[in-house]
Amino acid sequence: MIEIMNDLPDNVLGVRASGEVTHDDYANTLVPSLEDKLTRFKKVRLLYQLGDEFTGFSGGAAWEDAKIGMKHLTAFERVGIVTDIDWIENAAKAFGFAFPGEVKVFDGDDFEDARHWVCEPPDQGDLSFKLMKDERVLVLEPKGELIAADFERLAKEIDPFLEEVGGLNGLLVVADKFPGWDDFAAFSSHMKFVREHQARIKRVGMVTSDRVLSAVPRFSSHFLDAEVKTFPTSGRDEALVWVAQG
Repeated sequence: MIEIMNDLPDNVLGVRASGEVTHDDYANTLVPSLEDKLTRFKKVRLLYQLGDEFTGFSGGAAWEDAKIGMKHLTAFERVGIVTDIDWIENAAKAFGFAFPGEVKVFDGDDFEDARHWVCEPPDQGDLSFKLMKDERVLVLEPKGELIAADFERLAKEIDPFLEEVGGLNGLLVVADKFPGWDDFAAFSSHMKFVREHQARIKRVGMVTSDRVLSAVPRFSSHFLDAEVKTFPTSGRDEALVWVAQG
């Protein structure tokens, strides 16, 4: 059976499994609870506890589990799995890398740690940005590894402006070195952001001394509509003027 935990933040779905989990458990309990949250939140978190009393999934439940995973793959921001069952722990670790959100497995005795991790406020990240509205220029300065929340904050800031004015003259990225991504969720969010916004940016300026970022203009024409140009770290002012003329 499946029991829904009721003492968690509203954006967190807590599930406790015991005995055999059946198709009806998913259809009548888990799915309605999940879809109710998704009517109110774009992203939800999942805390899934499978204790010693859990005996397994019926064939129908396993199919429902797969369907939920495929249908709502990008809806889970963070998933915490609490179990001492080896095959579940191994499966979660084996396939967690391909999951867009964060996935973490906890031992059965570490339920409170899992609860804290799933419920804690999201990291606000180290991506500094400034929207210069008069120039229609967005300036990005990553200070550390990129995380998924960086692009959520960024979209909330610039999307209303883009709806009002239509597009940006330019994007200026100031980064001494390429910061990389914290996890696969951050990489996925970055690619999604680029896909949804690149057509609205005329020019991209890269102020950097990093060889990886300096090479961007050579291959960017294959997936970006914008004109891209790199500048040395001493050329920030020149770069800003160039992108503003987009």
